[in-house]
Order: sequence, then structure tokens, then C-alpha cells
Amino acid sequence: MAQQDVWEKEYDEKKLVGGDKPAASFRAFVKWFKKEARKKRTEEEPYSDGFVFQGMNILDLGSGEGKNALYCAERGGSVVGVEIARNAVETAIRSAKLKDREIRVAKGLLDYELGSIGEKFNISTASQDIVLDVTSSNSLNEAERAIYLSETARVLKTGGLFFVRALCKDGDSNAKQLVKDFPGGEKDTYTMPDLGLTERVFTEADFRELYGSEFTILKLDKEFHYTRFQDRTYKRAFWIAYLQK
Repeated sequence: MAQQDVWEKEYDEKKLVGGDKPAASFRAFVKWFKKEARKKRTEEEPYSDGFVFQGMNILDLGSGEGKNALYCAERGGSVVGVEIARNAVETAIRSAKLKDREIRVAKGLLDYELGSIGEKFNISTASQDIVLDVTSSNSLNEAERAIYLSETARVLKTGGLFFVRALCKDGDSNAKQLVKDFPGGEKDTYTMPDLGLTERVFTEADFRELYGSEFTILKLDKEFHYTRFQDRTYKRAFWIAYLQK
């Protein structure tokens, strides 16, 4: 699978990945979803803030060590995580076992699959209420990205939501320098020195064109974070998108 060795090395060394809590942008998405859910629930179908994902199927693409999948399962969701790095999947499974009580109390389910999100998903058509991509598809090549998008559209229910956090080129001088100095071979890509990881960054126009071909863009914001790599701190930009089928 594409870049599997690179990601397994990264999960061993943790130069980029880390933290045991979901990204703030994903937690903000959950808060937004709670507000939307409150509007739709009736007295016959009472709403619970704690179990906001009760009865919902959620697919976590590039699930890593499982922090986002766990977060959703603890809130009642039935979650499948797909991850390319075998060691990350093993860690995620161990974490799920430690959290089993919380998941059972929420009546959530949790499973992980080893695989690439740039290949056909082992998921039934129109079966998912929510799909997550929290900075995972950035390392796909163009052919894999086309499969990832069409497969996400296939597995989402009509009206289902797609949360995306992607690398942004606009306003990110570091990203532009990486593309210039270490070109990855495809549009707006770079191969990170030392890591060997190839990533894609998006302008707003490119993001809207790509994702807008399959989904309705409900919200698209830009956010900045500081990333530390090789004893240096870099300001990085990200797209935060709420999409709907």
C-alpha cells in the first residue's frame, strides 16, 4: 500500500503525529453537529448531548491510533477506522480495549481495518451517516484521491456529512517553500526531507473544485497551527470543511 512503510516509521518515531485528544477543529464540528441534532430530534426521539452519535454509523479515514474513532464511539457511534499503518492499528485496538466500558455504556461499537483510504472501501453503499478525514488524505496521490472521493460519496447516505481537515497552500509560506524545494511529482505536492512522506496542499479554488464535484460545501474555513519539526517551529495552514452528500 502507498507509503505504508513511511507511516509505520512515523508512528514509531512520532515526529509529526501525536496527542491523545481529537483536534480542536474536529471537536468544534461535534459541537456544531450537536446543535443541528437538537433541532431535528423530537419528544418521541429524545436527544442526549452525551450520546450525540447514538444510532449512527461513522467511518474514520486514516484513523491513526484511534483518538477520533474512540471519541465518536464513546458518544454512541458505531465506528469503523481505516488505517494504513499496522502499528497504529495495533495501538488503536489496545486503546479500545482499555476504553471498552465507556464504549459499552454509550452502546457504541468500534472496529479497525488495516488498509489504504486510496483503495476501495470494505464498506456497504449508503451505509454511513458521517465520514471523517482529519488530515489523512493529504498523502494520497491523484489516482488514489479520486478513488477516496468516489468511495466516500458511495458509502455516505444521502444527506450524510463529511468532515475534512486538509493542508492549505494559501497563506502558508512554509508549504509553498516545500513545494518549491522538494517537489513531489504532482501538482502542489512535496516530499518531506528525512521522512520521505509526500503530501498535497490545496488552494481554495482547487479544494472547492475537487470536493465540490462530489459534495455540497456547507462550510469552508482556514485555520493556522504551529508545527514543530527537526527542532524548528513552522506556521501551517489547514482547510476545515463541512461537506454534505
